[in-house]
Amino acid sequence: MRTRITSLYKLVVILIFLFFENSHLSAQQTLPDGTLATPAYISEILKNLAQEDALKFDTSSVDLSVKLSVAIYLVRDSDGNLNINQSDISPVIDDVNNYFKYIGVSFNVKSITNVDDYHYSYFSIYSRPKELLLKHSTEKTINLYLVDSISKDSVQYYGFTYFPIDTMNNYIFLNKKFFSGNYLSCMIGHFFGLLSTHEKTGGIEFVDESNCSTKGDLICDTYADPDLLNMVDKKCLYFGVFRDPKSIYFIPSVANIMSNSPGKCRCLFTKQQYRRMYFYYKKYRQYLR
Repeated sequence: MRTRITSLYKLVVILIFLFFENSHLSAQQTLPDGTLATPAYISEILKNLAQEDALKFDTSSVDLSVKLSVAIYLVRDSDGNLNINQSDISPVIDDVNNYFKYIGVSFNVKSITNVDDYHYSYFSIYSRPKELLLKHSTEKTINLYLVDSISKDSVQYYGFTYFPIDTMNNYIFLNKKFFSGNYLSCMIGHFFGLLSTHEKTGGIEFVDESNCSTKGDLICDTYADPDLLNMVDKKCLYFGVFRDPKSIYFIPSVANIMSNSPGKCRCLFTKQQYRRMYFYYKKYRQYLR
């Protein structure tokens, strides 16, 4: 009897170990999004909500047909390696274009430049490399820097960019290991006005959506999100047990581009997310060429 109990105990321990090991392996491949909302930008969205809600918008018949240029800068690491092939770039841009065609915007690569100073490849959100931006940037163009590290307060992030009210900063920084259509689309989503679905700067969104227009990501057709970082397994299943301030369990979407779900799980923007990007492109980003 004792032998059977011991064997059963070992089996349970092994299963628990495998569960957390699988979760850990998934977590190792994921970093958080480094683009966090500011109170000023939250206020801007709230100020514009009525005008945005009144906007007639249909993803099946948009009135835009805009082609925007992207200047790409590949920054060498400390060993002098680029760690990315130029042949990988076109498929990623094609994936991005597939998402943004629903607001009438497409992207083309204007230039690809190798940056030989490895100091620029280890980017700190607190201290932007001014020399890099002076030497390697293009006016009125989206400047995409593919680097080897992005950090803030010793925390590593996969990407960082600026919201549309910051029209002087046409920069997107992306860790080379996360150079894919989904991760880049998330950065461009921020660049065109979207908050992360797990955004809490303006307050926590309730699961019942009763405060969806004033809290969270300030969009009502996205699910309330407790932050999916390390909470989604390899099968794209959410395994968190978080509750909102009303003690209701979160049931987030692992598929939204603007979540911290693993990149392979992300595959969609919602209609209201498209409408916001369309609105903020027209309001703030029409200077881009």
